[in-house]
Amino acid sequence: MPIEKHSSMIDPVDAQVGGDADIDGIAQTITADDINAVLLSQQSTDQRLETLKAMRGELEARSHADFGNEMTPLIDDIDGAIDQLSKQL
Repeated sequence: MPIEKHSSMIDPVDAQVGGDADIDGIAQTITADDINAVLLSQQSTDQRLETLKAMRGELEARSHADFGNEMTPLIDDIDGAIDQLSKQL
């Protein structure tokens, strides 16, 4: 029997998994896009380095729970960005 809904609220059951409306997971708060945004930002090199190091520290702190090895590529991206910016100093 179909269920009639009278609310305009989005029901998570109706949301497509992996779609644009998908709710972010708790495990991945830093993405490759975030890293690139900091790298290409208009902030000073020192500020960008500080932000990248903070991002790396956050990923390192959570890496003990990374059973899917998903954080390692992000840490590698951050290390590459730090190296690139360090050459500009």
